[in-house]
Amino acid sequence: MTRKIHAIINPNAGGGYASNIWPHVKSILSEYDLTYSITQKHGDAETFASDAVDQGNEFIAVVGGDGTLNEAVQACAGKDVTIIPVSAGTGSDFVRNFSSRREESIKDMIDRNISVRVDLGVVESQTGKRYFANIAEAGFGAEVMKRMNAHKKKRGGSSFTMTIMMEIINFNQFECSISSAEFNESIKASEIIIANGLYFGGGIKAAPDASLNDGLLTVHIIKNAGRAKLLMSLRKLKNGSYIKDKDVISFNTKDLKISGEAMVEIDGEDYGNLPGRFFIEKKSLKVLGILESDIETMV
Repeated sequence: MTRKIHAIINPNAGGGYASNIWPHVKSILSEYDLTYSITQKHGDAETFASDAVDQGNEFIAVVGGDGTLNEAVQACAGKDVTIIPVSAGTGSDFVRNFSSRREESIKDMIDRNISVRVDLGVVESQTGKRYFANIAEAGFGAEVMKRMNAHKKKRGGSSFTMTIMMEIINFNQFECSISSAEFNESIKASEIIIANGLYFGGGIKAAPDASLNDGLLTVHIIKNAGRAKLLMSLRKLKNGSYIKDKDVISFNTKDLKISGEAMVEIDGEDYGNLPGRFFIEKKSLKVLGILESDIETMV
C-alpha cells in the first residue's frame, strides 16, 4: 500500500534554503501518495498539519526550521502520525538529536518504518498551552531569539553568536522564583534553559546531558553572570562545558513553575513572558529516524 505523506514547506526558512532543497525532497517523496502545502504566514504550518492528520496522512514532512516544526508538532502531539523533520532552518536544532539528517536517507527510513517516539515539553502560561519539541528558555536567550527573529535569517550557529554579541548590551539579570520537587528557591538569574533536546542556536550544546526519551526536562539556571562573564562563557556554551561552572544550577524534573519578569521562547520562537509552568509529556511524538543516544547504546 502506498504511503500517504503530506509535506509542509516554509519557503523563507534558513534565508530561503528550504525553497532551494524542496525540489530534491519532493523528488524523493514523489513515489508515495504525496500532497504538500507552502506556508505564507505564522500559524499556517499548524493549520496544514492539523488538516493533514484529519485526512489520514501517515507522515507529515516538515521542510523548514524549528519554528515551522513547532507549529506542526501542535497538531501531531499524541497522534498516530510520524513527523519527518527536514533540516532547512536557521538552526534546525531538533534534527541534530537524530543519527541521520541527509535527505537521501528519508526513503529508506520510510520503507523500513524506522521511527521513535519522543517526549515533548509543555509550557502553560498566560499565553496559553503549547508543546515544545526541543528547548524553552527564559531570560537572555529569549531576548537573543527575539532579535534573531526580527532580522533576515541565515543558516548556522554563527548568526546566533553574532546576535548574542549585539544583544548583550541590553542584558539584565532578573529576579525569579523556581518551584519543583528537585529545586525550590528565589534567585537572580541571567538565563534559564528548560531542555528536552540537546542543542540550540545552530548546534550549540545547551543541554549536553538531555535526552528526548528519558521522561524528564533538563534544567540549567545561569546566575550571577554579568555582560563580561557571559562573553567569556561563549566558548563553554558551544561545547556544553558551561554546566560545570559554579554559578550554574542543574537538575532534571518532570514539572516546574517559574515566576518573574522575563521573556520566554520555545523552539526558537517568541512565547510571551513568565510566569509559566513547564512539564513533560512522555512519548508524545512519533519521529522518523534514530536518536543519536540510541546509536551510542547499540555500539
